[in-house]
Amino acid sequence: MLKTALVRLLRDGGLRQSSQVLPAGYSEAVVPLIRRFCSLPIASLTCSKVDGASSYQDAADQPHNNSDHGSEPSHATNAARKQVKNHTLKKKYGPSKRGRRGKKLPGRDGPSQENHHHEMRLPSRDGPFQENRHHQMRWRGRDGPSQKGHHHENKLPDTTFQPYLFQIVLDTPTSLLMAVLDTWVKAGNCLERSKVSMVLFHLRKQRLYSKALKFMDWIERRKLLDFEECDYASHLDLIARNHGFEAAQKYIERVPEPFRNEVLYETLLVNCVCQDDVQKAQQVFNEIRELSLPLTVSACNQMILLYKRVARGKVADILMLMEKENIKFSRFTYKLLIDLKGQSNDILGMESVLNTMKDNGLEPDFATQTMVAKFYISGGLTEKAEEVIRAMEVYVKDNREATRSLLDLYAILGRPDDVQRIWNSYTTPKLEDFLAAIEAWSKLGRIEQAEETFEALVKTSPKLTSKYFNAMLNVYAEHKLLSKGKEFIEWMFLEGCPSSPLTWDAIVKLYANSGELAKADSFLVNVTEENPDRHPLFRSYITLLSAYAKKGDIHNSEKIFDRLKQIRYPGRTPPYNLLLAAYASAKVTPYGFRERMKADNVRPTKTDIECLRRLDNLQITRLLE
Repeated sequence: MLKTALVRLLRDGGLRQSSQVLPAGYSEAVVPLIRRFCSLPIASLTCSKVDGASSYQDAADQPHNNSDHGSEPSHATNAARKQVKNHTLKKKYGPSKRGRRGKKLPGRDGPSQENHHHEMRLPSRDGPFQENRHHQMRWRGRDGPSQKGHHHENKLPDTTFQPYLFQIVLDTPTSLLMAVLDTWVKAGNCLERSKVSMVLFHLRKQRLYSKALKFMDWIERRKLLDFEECDYASHLDLIARNHGFEAAQKYIERVPEPFRNEVLYETLLVNCVCQDDVQKAQQVFNEIRELSLPLTVSACNQMILLYKRVARGKVADILMLMEKENIKFSRFTYKLLIDLKGQSNDILGMESVLNTMKDNGLEPDFATQTMVAKFYISGGLTEKAEEVIRAMEVYVKDNREATRSLLDLYAILGRPDDVQRIWNSYTTPKLEDFLAAIEAWSKLGRIEQAEETFEALVKTSPKLTSKYFNAMLNVYAEHKLLSKGKEFIEWMFLEGCPSSPLTWDAIVKLYANSGELAKADSFLVNVTEENPDRHPLFRSYITLLSAYAKKGDIHNSEKIFDRLKQIRYPGRTPPYNLLLAAYASAKVTPYGFRERMKADNVRPTKTDIECLRRLDNLQITRLLE
């Protein structure tokens, strides 16, 4: 898990191991607890269960495709959870006339007036980023100070703890899953559809698709449920994700005839689109029509989405087909077309689509308005962007989505005062609002305000998932603040903060952006070895490959490229352009490069062709000399 990888970084000097890890001055009873805490797997690294309430909100916002997906996390046993619960570190603060920090506590009333280059303030649950790092620390839990002796006064009756089914599935290795589930059934448990939905929800949320497929296979083989339309579609989706298009087609042949409907084929179509596989997507789309199944707007939207990415000229064919079949555009259809026009720098075309959308009675939502405003900004049409923003300002008090969008837009425009004004308009900000504010301050380069916002977030909700810690870690990574990032990772480690591939990605980015490529590479290797069924994000490898390519490090670039090909992220083309950039930086001719691309069915872009021509000419010049 992340803990082991971080221990290796500590050992290798990647992180500064401060006296906070094993502080002096503790009694003989406390020091073994700290050592035990540092030697046990931390359950909350991937999910935490505190006071009976499960928290599974990691890996929240990824696209449908499986490119950035891992598989199965490791989880500690309930015994380990019990040992580490209520045993995290907290600082003891001295008296202060103005609170713990000797200044105004974080909020939304404006940035601090202290020197921007203040000493790093590690968060604690009662006040993150404390400036004084030398106070003695005391042992306490995540949910407050432990009340010694209180748990003896109200003894609970002895009852056997019965974990949720999804917790059992998450904690069990994939290879042992069927045997464990058989034992669960033999113990007298009944499999209900609601339990199945809960298990699949958590597995999909954490992108554990191989384990989800094993779970569905177990249900089908044991005939524990009568499959319905949604069950067959879900099973098909998991087969396509794990075993590919051909295996999914064979499964369709096994599905009873009444359930071979448009839902099943659209599920397969979505998987083809996620992999940018034009040929197979067209095959499924044509099959829907040949079988006389209803052609829905969602199926047409999938084809538009695919062609928007790989063959923009074919979008018109789908639009003509929709007109012929009398299929009305949905809000998502218009959004795709607006995005297509905006990416093509066709502002007039974008405005035309937007007006047509309104004429057909569909008002653009805030996400669409935000997209339009960003295209205006990128096109240098600031006045039009401000007009869209002013229209969104009307809803600032009533709609949180609009407010979050405004934080982002004002940050892009470089207006910190407006970001502060919008942030001050919140009376009771929610977790996502804090996240939007942290990202806005990061875009503006206001690190201290981002820290203060995170501090307020921790005070608001003591039980946070990795999503929110990753946001702050990404701030340090984006601005190459290596020392602050290291100290923040130390604090996350000590607090037992949850982890996910998104956390790994932030750590890789932190080290790579700061020039510590060897440590970033080593960390990625370690977490991959410790989680054989859970892959890092595709972009983590791209971050490393890009950094090596800039240095002209061909050996390490080829190594990362080979790792990517071995993992085979669905829907992701091998990044030959970055590998070629490594050769270009080193001014070395890549012999057989065109043949390698052809073997992987990758077409070189105009930029690739020009780069290869320059490198060939360079080799000819050297030979002539």
